[in-house]
Amino acid sequence: MGIEGIGASVVRKEDKRFITGKGRYVDDIKLVGMTHAHFIRSPHPHAKIKGIDASAALKMPGVLAVLNGKELVDDKIGNLICGWMIHSKDGSPMKMGAWPAMAPEVVRFVGQAVAVVIAESKNQARDAAEAVVVDYEELPAVADVKAAIAPGAPQLHPEAPGNQVYDWVIGDEAAVNDAFSKAANVVTMELSNNRLVPNAMEPRAAIADYDAAEEHFTLYTTSQNPHVARLVLSAFYNIAPEHKLRVIAPDVGGGFGSKIYIYPEEMVALWASKKVGRPVKWTGDRTESFLTDAHGRDHVTKAEMAFDKDHKITGLRVKTYANFGGYMSLFSSSVPTYLYATLLSGQYTIPAIHAEVIGVYTNTTPVDAYRGAGRPEASYLLERMMETAARQLKVDP
Repeated sequence: MGIEGIGASVVRKEDKRFITGKGRYVDDIKLVGMTHAHFIRSPHPHAKIKGIDASAALKMPGVLAVLNGKELVDDKIGNLICGWMIHSKDGSPMKMGAWPAMAPEVVRFVGQAVAVVIAESKNQARDAAEAVVVDYEELPAVADVKAAIAPGAPQLHPEAPGNQVYDWVIGDEAAVNDAFSKAANVVTMELSNNRLVPNAMEPRAAIADYDAAEEHFTLYTTSQNPHVARLVLSAFYNIAPEHKLRVIAPDVGGGFGSKIYIYPEEMVALWASKKVGRPVKWTGDRTESFLTDAHGRDHVTKAEMAFDKDHKITGLRVKTYANFGGYMSLFSSSVPTYLYATLLSGQYTIPAIHAEVIGVYTNTTPVDAYRGAGRPEASYLLERMMETAARQLKVDP
C-alpha cells in the first residue's frame, strides 16, 4: 500500500537516547535545594492509629519535618476519588469510604502511609523514619472477598455496611431464565481471576516544587496521563487552582495502567513542598511498589451457559465478586462493570446475557485498571467456559 499504508515501517524516535543511557526519568531530575521524602507505612492490614511519636526523628541529622495524616486532613487536602459512579440494582449509589492520602485514624491495608519524613538526603529520611514510633491498635482483618461479606466479618468503612460497595446488574434476566428453562444442556463453572501486582521498570516517583512568590506548584511524576493528574489534583484534592499547577511527565519506564491514577505520594509531596518551603522528592522502592501500586483483577465468579440440542449457546448467566481492596481507586468501579460485564459476549453470538457484579472491600491493596482492565477478565471467563463446555458435551471446541 505504499510508504504510508498498513505495514509500512515506522521510524522510531526514542530508541537512541534510551539505548545510549540518555533517557530522562523522574529519578534523574535534580532541583536546587531538593529534599527527600520517606513514608512510614503500616505493617498491619487493619489498625487504629493511637499515636505517632516523632520527637526522636526530628532531632536526627538533616530532618526538616515529620508530617502525618491528621495534619494533612486539617489542611483540607481532599480524599482520593473514584471517577465513575455505579448504582446498585436497587438504584442506590455505590458506598465509597474516605481515602485520605495519609491515614489520620485507621489503616486498611499493609503499606498504607501514616506519616512522611522530609530530610536533606534519602538516607537521612530513611534513618529518621525508623525512629518514628507509631502506636497501633490492631483490628480484625479480612482479605478474602467471600469472607468479607459473610455475617460477622470485620467492617472496613462505616459508609459500606457488610463491606459491600455495590450490587450491580446488566442484561435481560427474564430472557436468560427462559433460555435456561429450555436448555438441552447447561454448563456451570466457578473460577477465580487471581490478583496480580504490576511491576514497571521504573518505580513510581514524584518531585514537587512550590514557588511561594508565584503561589505555583510544579509536579514531575511517573504518569501515563499528566493532564488528568493536573485536573484531579486541582479540582478534587484541593492542592491548587489548575492555573497554579503544572504537571510534567518525563520518560515513564513502563506502566500498563498502573501509572494512570493519582496516588497518595504525589499529593503528599506537593503538600509537603509547601510546608517545608523546598522541593520534595520521593522515589519508591520495589517493596513499596509491591505494596502500594494498584493491583489488578481479583475476581471470584460463578458462570452458567445454556445450550440447545445442537450445542448453540442460548444464554449466559454470570455472578462476579470483585475485590476492590481497602479503598476505591480512580477507575476501580468501572472495571468490573462497564469494562467487564459489557464484554461478556466476546466473539460469540449469545442471544441472552445477564450479569451481576458485587464490589467488595477487603484489607488488601486497592485494585484498579491493569493491562486491558476488565476485558481480559471477560475473555478468560468466556474461553474457559467454551473449553469446559466442549469437553462436557464431547464436541470440538
